[in-house]
Amino acid sequence: MIRTERGELLGKAITDSKRETLLPDSYDRVVRIVSGHEADALYAREYARQREAKRVFVDLARAHKLDMHLSEVETYHNEPKILFFFTAPGRVDFRGMVRDLASQLRARIELRQIGVRDEARCTGGLGPCGQPLCCATFLREFTTVSIRMAKLQGLVPNPQKVSGLCGRLMCCLAYEQDVYVEKLRTFPKVGAVVQTPEGEGKVREIMIMRGIVKVTLDSGDLVDFPLSELTVVSPGDYEDDDVDGDDVDFDG
Repeated sequence: MIRTERGELLGKAITDSKRETLLPDSYDRVVRIVSGHEADALYAREYARQREAKRVFVDLARAHKLDMHLSEVETYHNEPKILFFFTAPGRVDFRGMVRDLASQLRARIELRQIGVRDEARCTGGLGPCGQPLCCATFLREFTTVSIRMAKLQGLVPNPQKVSGLCGRLMCCLAYEQDVYVEKLRTFPKVGAVVQTPEGEGKVREIMIMRGIVKVTLDSGDLVDFPLSELTVVSPGDYEDDDVDGDDVDFDG
């Protein structure tokens, strides 16, 4: 049983226990361990409440002609409160619907509009890697993710290739960004003139994690060289994008 700022919820342990002193104050606290039979009974009760709440929500949204998509329903062990998470194309005036929900469900009602990332966190699923979504397991806060991160990591800047189930850029693109930025500073810029074992050439592409630089030689051949074999002759007049700068991403 977990105590959250919204009320007490049933939860399932997915990691090993840690010393409480090592956890931030913002983390929810375990109230007690629920036995198997009690857990089954509580889950069955809350499931029935949530199922009925979903049915009433959908019916009332249709009756009030509100364009709302229900993402998740939370019911609480220690109080008659129901929290609905939903998405919508724009702002929704749901005050009349809240009154009807409270009347039919006999509970304190709260409606919370969320974005597509939060909806993916609520519904869960598997990412392109085959693992459960980061946002639905261990990720507690969303960070800004830029398409520039995908370019820096050598990924195809195609929204379908670098987007998660939410339709936004995958959160994991930010995990190794600092490492890529640090390593990038040891490479010549694209367009720089470098001295290679086969003569001078111009940098056309860099592969950061492999430590390889693609160089177009004066002969016109495109050759791969280890970074350690190159010496910068001229930084060139082409400046690649500043990887530390701001960028527009698919979050809109």
